Amino acid sequence: MNRLSEYVTAGMLMLSIGTTSAAMAEPLRSPFAPLPAPTRPASRCPEAPEPMLNIEGVAYYTDSAYSRVDPARLEADRVVQARLDALANVVQAAVERARSGEQGAAACAVRLLDAWAQARAMLGAVNLQGSYHRVWALAGAALAFLQVREVPGHDPVAAGRVATWMRDLARAIRPYYDRASQAAISDLRNNHAAWAGLAVAATGIASDDRSHFYWGVGKLRAQLSQVTPAGALPQELARGGLALRYHLFALEPIAALERLARANDVALPGAEQAALQRLTRFVFSAARDPSAIASLAGTPQDDSWLQGRPLLSTAVSLEIRAQAEPQPDLNAALQASRPYRSRWLGGLVTGNWSTR
Repeated sequence: MNRLSEYVTAGMLMLSIGTTSAAMAEPLRSPFAPLPAPTRPASRCPEAPEPMLNIEGVAYYTDSAYSRVDPARLEADRVVQARLDALANVVQAAVERARSGEQGAAACAVRLLDAWAQARAMLGAVNLQGSYHRVWALAGAALAFLQVREVPGHDPVAAGRVATWMRDLARAIRPYYDRASQAAISDLRNNHAAWAGLAVAATGIASDDRSHFYWGVGKLRAQLSQVTPAGALPQELARGGLALRYHLFALEPIAALERLARANDVALPGAEQAALQRLTRFVFSAARDPSAIASLAGTPQDDSWLQGRPLLSTAVSLEIRAQAEPQPDLNAALQASRPYRSRWLGGLVTGNWSTR
């Protein structure tokens, strides 16, 4: 798709969701609450981890439902993930220091991202599993960047390089998800497509690229169009014993995308708003009592990823939804597990997303 076609597509999506020309004239806005004025002394900014150019991930599911894991392959893939996590950890720690009022912390976060931008990280050879890692890493980096990009004191040239690098990553990601697939479980329609939408939309805001932003919103709408009357996502029900885990996981980018859209005055049509509410209630209900989702998935839920943790301790998606549409029972259920954090959602989640 050429640049003109991208803008035509973005314009058609804008009209379909009722975005005004006045809104189009304004810069795209961050979904995050503003940072406080710095009042605490600065600390040392760490060195950026070694930039990762090529991403060769290791696929670790062994069955057609993608529900059984090969432990050795999973461990090999975690080695790859750890190199990307190293950047997220230092950048998001700097963002949290900025949120606590530390001087220079926002500039530190930008400087760390710029080290990878100058190296053109993640733009080398990338296999399929590596492409998933790249999407998640870009989502987390772009959402972290959105929290600090408007704070005075950072190098505008560095911030510009970061935005350009992220825009180029988004352009590398999009073509794969522009294809069609009718497979029973397809990464072009399941949670992977939603995560790609989030990474690209967040990058669109970070670089003020409306083509990227509206492409991401389109992936949100595609997800909501799949929600059943019961509130389930058929692609994630097909994950067998991990159906509940993958509903929680898929709701993360869906919930975050809705906040990005709302921050930029993109109102979802009533049917899609209702689908999001059904999905939220379905996931919350299943997290408290998995019997219904087990029945729909055709197998008991057995989430070995939890490793003894309470299920709701991983419900960062429900935390975003609780901030978007407060519900007393959901708020009470999540309280014991707060604060929620996620590398792929920009770091600290609890209390950070704007109520706009």
